[in-house]
Amino acid sequence: MIVSVILLAALFGAAFSLFIGVDEASGATKMVEWGVGQYIFTFFTVGALLVFYILSITSYYYVIEDKYFIMKRYWKEFQFDYKNIQFIDIDESKRKGQVIFYAPTCRTKYLLGDKNGLLLETLIKKCPPTMSVHEFKMKHPEERY
Repeated sequence: MIVSVILLAALFGAAFSLFIGVDEASGATKMVEWGVGQYIFTFFTVGALLVFYILSITSYYYVIEDKYFIMKRYWKEFQFDYKNIQFIDIDESKRKGQVIFYAPTCRTKYLLGDKNGLLLETLIKKCPPTMSVHEFKMKHPEERY
């Protein structure tokens, strides 16, 4: 998503001359009257934004299994075993609408899109007892948290 926004910003910067021109008499910048080029550029820019938005919504989800859960993000899948999760920050996860947990294999993870708390409830039920926030900070001071 970030890459698409950067590419669209670069495209808009390159097409800046479609919208801003120079007055030949005074040399001042002025808005150019809209023509076919401006409408086509605007149509494709809005269309690309909508495609990337729909793609980001439909390509980011979780599959909950008995012993693990899978996070699918675009074309990649990440599998997390419940038994490997050592720490779940329940308070911050509820407050921010995302799941924050630590596992040695993947370090600290922030899983977005859990506004209803369904993934958090599943992790609380299926994971073995985890550390408290204080124990986590004492055991893993190098983790940015």
